[in-house]
Amino acid sequence: MTATPLSVYRILPPFKEGLRSILVDDWPLIRWQTHGDPAEMPTRVTAEWQGPPNFREIDYPSSSLGAPVLSRRVADKVRDRFSPGGSFLPVSVSGEPEGKYELYVAEHVVDCLDPDRSSAPLQPTLVIEKAVFLPERLPLEYAAFRVPGFPRGVYWNGWAVELLCELIGRDDLELRLVWSTDPDAVPHRNPMGF
Repeated sequence: MTATPLSVYRILPPFKEGLRSILVDDWPLIRWQTHGDPAEMPTRVTAEWQGPPNFREIDYPSSSLGAPVLSRRVADKVRDRFSPGGSFLPVSVSGEPEGKYELYVAEHVVDCLDPDRSSAPLQPTLVIEKAVFLPERLPLEYAAFRVPGFPRGVYWNGWAVELLCELIGRDDLELRLVWSTDPDAVPHRNPMGF
């Protein structure tokens, strides 16, 4: 019997015509992610629509590295599974009732990178262009996590990505493979970039 390969992703909304996205004011969250002070954890975030009002709204509308946003419909379905690794904050989107969207906060910074095979964080963004994980340290109990050196970047475990694909639909997500134990899998050339 073969073990299922482990994989880590970045998730974005797909970049295609006719979809509406949101731009999150993620600076309060970035301050908390960078400094880790519990007193700096925001209690809500604000966002603005990007795209004409006649474009279709989707369940994963934010491309922010560290501020993944889910529709309330999807958040309600994953809340119990995702809660061990994080929490949900309401998103105030202009022109919408509060709570229509929620930001998933990946609360845990986990030292699971292979330092010899991963690239160093780029200055000043701290983006890690090539992340290679140590399988035995991967926090599989969490849907998503962050890593030292790049605390504002959210990485998603494969099982959580599969669940989101079931609930949202593969056509409404862009999945960028960051790393996998499958030797035939090819990571995205720039998973944390745009």
